[in-house]
Amino acid sequence: MQDASYHLAVFGTAPEGFIAALTDELKTRLSILSLELGKEVAWYVGPPGEYDAHGGQCTAALCFPLENEQVQSIVTMMKAGMPVIPVASSLAKLGDEFAAPISTLNGLGLSTCDIPEIANCLLECASLLPRQRRVFLSYRRSESTPVALQLYAALSERLFDVFLDTHEILPGQHFQEVLWQKLCDSDVMVYLDTESYFQSRWTTSEFGRATWRAIPIQRVGWPDVALDPRSLVSDDLRLEAEDFEADGLSLTPGCLDRICRSVESLRAEGVATRYYQLMDAFRASLQRSHATIEGYSMRRTITVKTRLDEYISVYPTLGVPTTYTLHEATLDNHTPPVAVVYDDVGIEEKRWVTHMEWIGGFLNDKVRLIKPYGSGWHFEGWRQ
Repeated sequence: MQDASYHLAVFGTAPEGFIAALTDELKTRLSILSLELGKEVAWYVGPPGEYDAHGGQCTAALCFPLENEQVQSIVTMMKAGMPVIPVASSLAKLGDEFAAPISTLNGLGLSTCDIPEIANCLLECASLLPRQRRVFLSYRRSESTPVALQLYAALSERLFDVFLDTHEILPGQHFQEVLWQKLCDSDVMVYLDTESYFQSRWTTSEFGRATWRAIPIQRVGWPDVALDPRSLVSDDLRLEAEDFEADGLSLTPGCLDRICRSVESLRAEGVATRYYQLMDAFRASLQRSHATIEGYSMRRTITVKTRLDEYISVYPTLGVPTTYTLHEATLDNHTPPVAVVYDDVGIEEKRWVTHMEWIGGFLNDKVRLIKPYGSGWHFEGWRQ
């Protein structure tokens, strides 16, 4: 399915009625995001050997018990970075029903998990939960505020978490620190390219820093505004006169829908790209310490094997980690401490830094926040 932005799959032999119930649950949840299973979200049920993995896009799979000859296909997908969630009859039987290395992954047990919980885990791995969908709107207030407000409402209706400076920064907060923090926490930047967009040092800086962070950029270009050479790195959506209402200030519903769909597609590609960039830096550090990645699973958990055959569970996060991020990393009963790895460049808000250092002092024996390039260093003697 070439036009799909996201890809979900189920491998192995599921219990009778499970696939139908899971399909209905996914359809319901995705409809809230204005997405359709089998259209924007591809859906595959069948043997892993016949699955065309989509490593460059947001992909996740459930895996039920397999025939021995099918295990290698799953291992290949895992090595390519695809999250696989093994589903056993019960967690206690995970090691009996799955061969290594699948049995070492973070899995689910049918005896304790219902369909909604399983669907939630699958969607989370593919970055399809509402709280994971973040958009940053960049614009000149003097030229495009009405359209910015329209897009804020339209994207929010599709359950994107949208940053708009007039709505999100409270009085008394350090404006620029909060602004850069929000930019680093976004999946997509949408910029309204009006006549003087690149004449403002603030919007120009937003554009440049989004480019540096590898955040995908959606251009919404005003009629008769020429494409700036810097915009060649962005996805170009050009407006025509007929895209505006009679007032000349606001966009038509059809145009808003077109922009939102383009943002959805770009966001899926961007999440995958930024994730692999984070993983490249992480792997480089692991290689220096002769550690290896053994697999990916729920919440995109990474199982790392150190040179001393010690296993460490790692949770990658693309945006700005919070105390909620740290808490969620402790929920899967891994041997502590687990690690949360994140790209720290640009995440410099003083209140955030002070708060995370303070909370880290209480949680060091349970969960630790690490940077990708220093991970191998920290994993030496991780539990000593």
